Amino acid sequence: MSTSNSGLPDGTEDFVGAKAKELENLRSQFLNYFYKNDCELVTPSLIEFSETIGGNANASLKNYAYSFSDENLKDISIRPDISQQIARIDLQQGTKNKKKYCYFGETLRKTKDSLTKSKIAYKTGVEIFGKITISEEIDLIKLMLVSLKKTGKYKLTISLGRTEPMAELLNSLGLSFNEKRILKKIISSKSKTDLKEFFNSNGLKNKDLSEIKNLMEVNGKIECLKYLKKHKNKVFRDSARKIERIVKILPSSIDYHLDFSDFPGFDYHSGLVFSVHVFGFGFSIAKGGQYKSIQNNIEREAIGFDVNVSSLTKLNQ
Repeated sequence: MSTSNSGLPDGTEDFVGAKAKELENLRSQFLNYFYKNDCELVTPSLIEFSETIGGNANASLKNYAYSFSDENLKDISIRPDISQQIARIDLQQGTKNKKKYCYFGETLRKTKDSLTKSKIAYKTGVEIFGKITISEEIDLIKLMLVSLKKTGKYKLTISLGRTEPMAELLNSLGLSFNEKRILKKIISSKSKTDLKEFFNSNGLKNKDLSEIKNLMEVNGKIECLKYLKKHKNKVFRDSARKIERIVKILPSSIDYHLDFSDFPGFDYHSGLVFSVHVFGFGFSIAKGGQYKSIQNNIEREAIGFDVNVSSLTKLNQ
């Protein structure tokens, strides 16, 4: 990592010699495997207009971006994420056909990465656009896990969940956008005391409180899905069935954990959400999920993942 004598700002670093070679090898390994799985390579611009970052679906990305004004006094930002750039490019193509893209590139965020302590991260990933079925979900999970296994002998754990049951409950409460956001944070913290206090202060029904508490208990192994499978709401039952299908295709070498109440990026994802962790480290090396790509009143279903390649270089050390 940079020091005051390196000529680099805090939170940045150079890749030299063996480190640079390793980064290039990882790039080749990932992209070559993605090519074999019919992914089209996309290399988006490093900068874009600040107002378009994240699109309509993930506008909170703007909070992580470094921005400046160009010679025309337009607000420009350096990309904090690549997947949303792929979504923008897909919509600009104007196709209704199913498309599968891959990418590799740098991102710059105001916050430092958990392991590398750097604001710059090399990311690679795959994004699929079109009608997303359980088959696409399974194919994407397989693609992600195999690509990771090819780059190192890591002991991986995948965390899986679906947003539909919780979204069904929250949408029935009649809360404002900000109130709903506060409630989501409380649910993610799994604090039942704060949850009860929120319900009391907002005059919400105890029946709905019990439903959310029950959903917060749906975490662990496949047995925890019993509550969803017996629920009167079809959305709950369908979510359990889809997660079961994904768990059954996981290789025996991959551990898993289910969680139906803690969703990073809940305002953005709708459907399957997942993250991959390496044993002994408290951060994810890959993450993704399902979402809707929206621009100029055109909507596309999508699902994707990104891998933090910079973190992999640290793990390999």
